[in-house]
Amino acid sequence: MRNLSRIILASALLGTAVPSAEAQQARIAGLERDENYMQLLSRQSQLKAEEDSTVTLINNNRKLFESGTERSKLGEEIVRLEGELFEIRNRIGKITAQVAAIEQEYIIRHMDDPATGPEETEPSAAGARNLFANPFFTENLSGKDIALFSAVPSIEPEAVKINKRISNLYGQLTTVKRQYDAADDQDTIDSLLTRSGELKEQIEQVDALMERLWLETYDRKLDNYLVLLDKIGTIDRLRLEQLDQESRQVRRAESLAGEQLAPLAAIYPLQKKLTLDYEIALAQALGLRLAEDSLNTESKRLSAAAAAQAATYPDIPFAPRNLVTYGPIVKTEDAALRNYSTVDDIPVLHIPKKGIYYTVQLALYNTRPGNISAFKGMTPVMYQKLNNGQTRYVAGGFTSYAEAQAAVTQMTRAGFRASVVAFADGKATTAVKAKAQEAAARQAAENAHTNGYNVAIIPAALRLPTAMRETIAARAPGKTIVRSSSGSEVIYSVGAFATQAEAERLAEALRSQPNVKIKVVAL
Repeated sequence: MRNLSRIILASALLGTAVPSAEAQQARIAGLERDENYMQLLSRQSQLKAEEDSTVTLINNNRKLFESGTERSKLGEEIVRLEGELFEIRNRIGKITAQVAAIEQEYIIRHMDDPATGPEETEPSAAGARNLFANPFFTENLSGKDIALFSAVPSIEPEAVKINKRISNLYGQLTTVKRQYDAADDQDTIDSLLTRSGELKEQIEQVDALMERLWLETYDRKLDNYLVLLDKIGTIDRLRLEQLDQESRQVRRAESLAGEQLAPLAAIYPLQKKLTLDYEIALAQALGLRLAEDSLNTESKRLSAAAAAQAATYPDIPFAPRNLVTYGPIVKTEDAALRNYSTVDDIPVLHIPKKGIYYTVQLALYNTRPGNISAFKGMTPVMYQKLNNGQTRYVAGGFTSYAEAQAAVTQMTRAGFRASVVAFADGKATTAVKAKAQEAAARQAAENAHTNGYNVAIIPAALRLPTAMRETIAARAPGKTIVRSSSGSEVIYSVGAFATQAEAERLAEALRSQPNVKIKVVAL
């Protein structure tokens, strides 16, 4: 299956035209002479082709999975391919951030060039259409801010691409949730749970691109506009109150957005609308009719509330699922506390594929028992179909022979002809052999070294700050970040590290960040 998938993937890649560095076109005139920039664009296109091919392969495998053919193998292959897709998109995100940084730096460095400066340098009595080309702004704003604000039109298409990528990832997460809830194999459940954490983390990584793309510009705009409004001093009081109210609404939305998977993408339309309204108020106060008309046209085109709603991605909880029953046997008269209400809904016995597992046989039946009174109120109860056609009913689940034997004594006193049933690595075995393997495994665990270490990060803001991501990328290149949740906490696990010292070095570097808990966890 894996070889077949690789052949298909290779064929897909060979059949995809990947633009070379020479075929690439610079998105900003003048940057075509920057060899590093052009190579990044070329690599971005190559990775996009790999992404498209891998997505196609995943979709094809999902169709086969839904048809019910070789579901176990296909499930493993889908999980593997989605892992590859995660890495591809990781690399795309990093390159996109590098491209954006080069473009922004170029704009600022060439802000006085005719090709990149404001188009209208000699405004009419009605003012220039570009708000920042008017004398009031050229006199009261720094050259860097004018260049930064003039580059805003290039942000919108990038923001659209970011939201599209997040929407795609969120769609995958929704699919994984459906598969997770329907899965009846513990390995598949565990793999899907891990995949959900990877997808949530990738959504946040893509969302974090908005911080570099927009937040600096947004903060600089608000800081400057408040000063400029005060300097003009003739803004209508009602208009100022409206802007202040809108600012409070945006701040409230910002605080609530922290509970979403992509908070920066969700609040971008509202923040953009707020800056536009400030700009319209400035243009009106200065009598800049051309700029006001241009800004009003843009404001009407932006449906901020609808755009914000479309970019809202509520967290999808994945409640822990363990098909294998672990726990003692309890007698209860309260039907609501038992894991069955009729004989028909007694669950099947799930056996772990790894390790030693014990349960207690209560009875063997050639035909199904007439009613639940046969189990005398015991819970949890499971059934297992045997090769001879009989049905075995068992209770409880244990990892040690001592616990299982104690439960046998308990069930014998309750009137059952109870006995220990043992399994090793998913297969039936005798209690004697299981007990011996249990002792050997316990001794091996005591002698073995740890499987490694993770650094667990619990931020107060429910998302990993960009500064912390950059520290992880610099201090622990190649390490995976997986997002999970526990109650109201969001936990990010970075690893795995071979030694505790390696994990501690990263933890120490991260502890300088405010409002975050850091700890090293042995695996």
